[in-house]
Amino acid sequence: EAVAEDRFEDIRKTWVACAACHGAQGQGGIGPKLAGQSADDIISKLLTYKRGEMVGPQSMMMWPQAKQLTDGQIGTIGVFVQEGFPDK
Repeated sequence: EAVAEDRFEDIRKTWVACAACHGAQGQGGIGPKLAGQSADDIISKLLTYKRGEMVGPQSMMMWPQAKQLTDGQIGTIGVFVQEGFPDK
């Protein structure tokens, strides 16, 4: 029996940092709610933050976070959010 591969393994540790402000299920907290947003929206915002540009009033908090991510990780995070933070 093969063990199902975790498509999101690459960003699981990274997501812990995201969840500190956005909540484990993207429900929001210090940071805005992410749950229900499309992959395209999340990817677009993260790429904007990575360039050091403004999205909203808390953008400066996101710049150093986004700069640590590869473009591949940004894409994976977008899908992870869109698919509802799956366990696998």
